[in-house]
Amino acid sequence: MQKITFKGLTQRVIDKKGEFFKPRPERSDFSCKSWFSKQLRELCNITALHGYSQIVRNGYSMLERSVWSCAVVASTISAITLLMISWSWSVETPTVTVTESTNYPTWNLPFPAVTVCNLNKISATAALNRAQTMRRPGNMTAEELSGMFRLFLHVTGLGQPDPVRYRLLHDIMLMNNLEIPQLMGEFTPPCGTLLERCMWKGTQWRCDNLFQVVNSTEGLCCSFNYYGLLKDNYPKKITVSVPRDPRRVMASGFQTGLSILLQPSSEDYHSTDVASYGFKVMIHNSYDYPDNDAEIKLLLAGTESFITLRPTSTYATADALTFAPSVRNCYTRHERVLTVLQRYSYVNCMVECRTASLYARCGCVPYHLPNNGSLRNCEMKDMECVVRARQLYLMAVPQRNGSVERLTHGGIAPPCGCLPGCNKVQYPSEMVTGRMDRSFSYNSGSFFKDIQLKNQSLVHIFLADLTSTHFRMDIYQDSLGVLASFGGILGLFLGFSIITGFEMVYFFSIRLLFDALAKKNDDSDASSENRD
Repeated sequence: MQKITFKGLTQRVIDKKGEFFKPRPERSDFSCKSWFSKQLRELCNITALHGYSQIVRNGYSMLERSVWSCAVVASTISAITLLMISWSWSVETPTVTVTESTNYPTWNLPFPAVTVCNLNKISATAALNRAQTMRRPGNMTAEELSGMFRLFLHVTGLGQPDPVRYRLLHDIMLMNNLEIPQLMGEFTPPCGTLLERCMWKGTQWRCDNLFQVVNSTEGLCCSFNYYGLLKDNYPKKITVSVPRDPRRVMASGFQTGLSILLQPSSEDYHSTDVASYGFKVMIHNSYDYPDNDAEIKLLLAGTESFITLRPTSTYATADALTFAPSVRNCYTRHERVLTVLQRYSYVNCMVECRTASLYARCGCVPYHLPNNGSLRNCEMKDMECVVRARQLYLMAVPQRNGSVERLTHGGIAPPCGCLPGCNKVQYPSEMVTGRMDRSFSYNSGSFFKDIQLKNQSLVHIFLADLTSTHFRMDIYQDSLGVLASFGGILGLFLGFSIITGFEMVYFFSIRLLFDALAKKNDDSDASSENRD
């Protein structure tokens, strides 16, 4: 091969056959660093991200580039910080409860259950009659034995442990083959004596058609519109006429609610936890066990009281229910089945939790806590254990000795796994009371016919308005909300958009493919020219 050079012409090479051809250009080694720097500079020049074009702009000094670089870094750090805060809020509070309406019709809500309990827990006449018929030690009178029946009330938090008297009363009851629930059923003033007249929605009813005997934390009481029992306690002859679902009202005002005339029988008082004559009225959800979580009002003898209800309701949306119960912090009534009570609610779950905690400690259940018959009833010999463990069923949070604040913020699981209900109705109330005197009253004359008013109590329970407040529990942010939140933060601080993200992907991935393809085409063209 011979090399020939002509002045002013391109260098040619003559091979052995005497033909000219152009030599192949030498390939340069690929540098990742130089390629990345080139792509980054091009991206900064054309991107819409704020400040990046200023960093690589020609004619700027190093100080100016440094100032713009610091501004870009500060904006990026601020954006990342706000993104982390926004995400933590979404994780910590996956659901939020908002007011959906303040004009929700009250006829869409059930009327609450009204449970009336006599302040007198034991009838003096019934206790004395039973004591007279019981076998007892020779040196004990019937009056002394009747007084010992007050020891039954120690389960409600009254009195101090008295093991000697507990054992003595236990031996007497064992001698007569009697149990505490049986005696408390006899001693509690009956609903027929307690309730003199009842009126529902302006119509007078027989009280035994409206009220049934139920167990509560106050003992045996008379309850209206209560559906928490698996089997009701109404007389069999009226069971067919009892509604299957809780009753409702279509109007407001005391003439359209529930009115009850109550007889305290002050001359028959034996034992009470309040130094007064009258009644406790518990207003609660129709499926909740009557306990201290209810709205409790004290009715004094010889008074007329007006209790106004302003119900509020809360429901969970389908989106909120997609979260696990531990995340949304609530249960639907079908997600948790209780052992004794009919329907799940936070109140019912906590009552059963207290019962289970006490049973685990003492091996029995007191007469005033729910029992489906499978657990042993407490006897007088168990009373010392029950009284010493009263914090297990009298405290708001059983099985815990710490404060509620520590329970809430310490990451401790709720006792017995109880969570609030996702759908619930609450009945905040207000009461106005005055001394009752029907001497000059004309209204509802038939309601008091043939009744000599002395120290009775009259109470009216009704809705205060035709509308109520309706709350909605929903997810804090859905996917669209998260996108809008993140997009707003990134757009505010950096000018970021979907196209900007595509540019970043393009310059550092897709562009590499196009560069490689272009170089391959250049090499192919060069080879073709050489062959020519």
